[in-house]
Amino acid sequence: MNKKNYFNIIDLGSSRVRLSVFDNKLSNIFSESKNLNFNKDEIDNFNNIQNLIKKAEKKISSHLDNIILLVDSNKLLNIQLSIQKSTDINTNVGIIYKSILMELNQLIKSNYLEYDIIHTILDSCIIDNVKHDELPKNINKIKNLKINFTIICFPRKNIELLRKNFNKYNIQILSTFCTSFTKTLSYLNKLNHNKLSFLDIGWERTSIIIYENYKLRFIDTIPIGGFHITKDISKIFKIDLDEAENIKKSFNKSENEFSYKNEEKLNQISAVEIFNKNISVDLLKKVILYRVQEIIDLSLNKLHLKKLQINLKNTDLFLIGGGSILFKNNSFYLKDKSEFNSINYYVEQDAEICKSGLTYYLNNSVMLEKSKKKQGLFEKFFNFFGR
Repeated sequence: MNKKNYFNIIDLGSSRVRLSVFDNKLSNIFSESKNLNFNKDEIDNFNNIQNLIKKAEKKISSHLDNIILLVDSNKLLNIQLSIQKSTDINTNVGIIYKSILMELNQLIKSNYLEYDIIHTILDSCIIDNVKHDELPKNINKIKNLKINFTIICFPRKNIELLRKNFNKYNIQILSTFCTSFTKTLSYLNKLNHNKLSFLDIGWERTSIIIYENYKLRFIDTIPIGGFHITKDISKIFKIDLDEAENIKKSFNKSENEFSYKNEEKLNQISAVEIFNKNISVDLLKKVILYRVQEIIDLSLNKLHLKKLQINLKNTDLFLIGGGSILFKNNSFYLKDKSEFNSINYYVEQDAEICKSGLTYYLNNSVMLEKSKKKQGLFEKFFNFFGR
């Protein structure tokens, strides 16, 4: 938060950047987004980000001293791991948990040398053979503690490059988070469903996220997104990427122009009328649908390989992300291939996405502050010599 009590959040995707500013009452006072040009280098695209920053600074009549950064990239890495510890002394579970966290950090540093942790998510814990979704408090007499984690990492060189670029404009990055995780966590609370799944179709990646009882149960990604459909169109019809992207967007403005369910109406559309190019609408439809079906199949395969003990028949699926319109108009294929109770399309707003990162940041800051205040003498001693 800067000196005039503004919270500044930037959501940096592969094809789009969002910037929102909130006041100390969490009211949105500026929100704007801009497409990034995939044919330009990082320096040119950072100039676009700088233009957004200048607009925000003009709006609030103040310099953006710092930002909370959200990232959505195929460079993100999801890791599932478990750590177990045994003890013979009567020790509070929270103290043992902190020693496990230190071991976890060391494991990631040793085995994933090029990555930094941006999220450490507790999936579940087992205390003396009893499973808990959350870490219980005030348990002192334990013998065995096993913690199951989901870790989200981002390449260190990318974090350092972003810090360097923002430092040029005297902007400090307070924290870096994964967009898919923070925004779905926010939607979960807003939609107030017991079980929710999300298919987040981005530019270079697609994420599938599952919550049960308001608890993250699964998160994984495949390295395919909307950009791959654009590349397919470019390659098949021998046109440049910008043209291919425009055709993809134009072709999916309405359900009638896309779905197999509207075969007759689709075939009546003249390619010349729509695109002024000699492009077969039927072939274009097949090119797009092939990738859509591949993304669905690969995402569902991730679930099957994990063998989750979750009944998807009681789970509602929400399609989100910039590429989700392609799936909205062809949800019949997803329905045929999956067991989800319902398939829904969620319209995302720029400010809402950015606010999810702010909410996550504030909640974690409060938890961290409470943790510091409750730290006892033995725990301080333990943490000091455990560094």
